[in-house]
Amino acid sequence: MITGDKVLQFDYRGAPQTIEVMRRAALDSQSNLAVRQLAEAACARLDSKDYTSEYLALYNLLLQTCRYMRDPRTVELVRAPYLVAQEILQGGRPSLDCDDLSAMLAAMILAVGGSVRFVTVAFRNAFFNGARQYSHVFAQALEPRTGLWIVLDPVAAEKTNDMMTRIKAAAVWPIA
Repeated sequence: MITGDKVLQFDYRGAPQTIEVMRRAALDSQSNLAVRQLAEAACARLDSKDYTSEYLALYNLLLQTCRYMRDPRTVELVRAPYLVAQEILQGGRPSLDCDDLSAMLAAMILAVGGSVRFVTVAFRNAFFNGARQYSHVFAQALEPRTGLWIVLDPVAAEKTNDMMTRIKAAAVWPIA
């Protein structure tokens, strides 16, 4: 995880470890002023209590201000959402992968009082030492009136429906 100018490195032990790093990053960043300011700016023109529109505004903000870039070849890198928010607020365009984008979305959804979870997915039936290998993660936000989970995947973006049809297995990970 990048925190300031420091990168924390650890041996990769699979999706549960990465999800825990993402979960902590989202929870730690939800109360950061830059994350809240970015979320407020994204939702500024929306009607009050239009939760679905808030989630979609946060999702669209990331589509407009970030670009996708894979992690370094042999490193699982998770960027702290508050640093991503600061970079965007300063006019930057961060390069993020699926775990960074999901953690950032989760932090902003938490910052506006929403419920969010991570979903890891596998597009192949691959296993290592008996454990399923997941290759992608995205966020889902709970629409409080209907109880439905909204898929928010800036990596798949307009191809989200196609991506969902290719999933062979999925695991759901609560955040808070």
